[in-house]
Amino acid sequence: MTGALVKVGQQVAAALTGGPRLGWLPNLLLWAALVAGSLCGALAYHWINLAAIWFAAGCALVLGAIVGLTIRR
Repeated sequence: MTGALVKVGQQVAAALTGGPRLGWLPNLLLWAALVAGSLCGALAYHWINLAAIWFAAGCALVLGAIVGLTIRR
């Protein structure tokens, strides 16, 4: 994830020197998703302690099942 943050800096610098104006946005959104996920995890742990792990595991199971059912081989 530090690579995404470094890319944001590089692409902002490129945008300031004539490169693509919004080329940095996808990497910033990726990094923001990491921050949002960590904040949500911290809040879930604060509210429901270790039971938050079951919520995360359930979400991972559901997402994995969706991907497994939708990928064509």
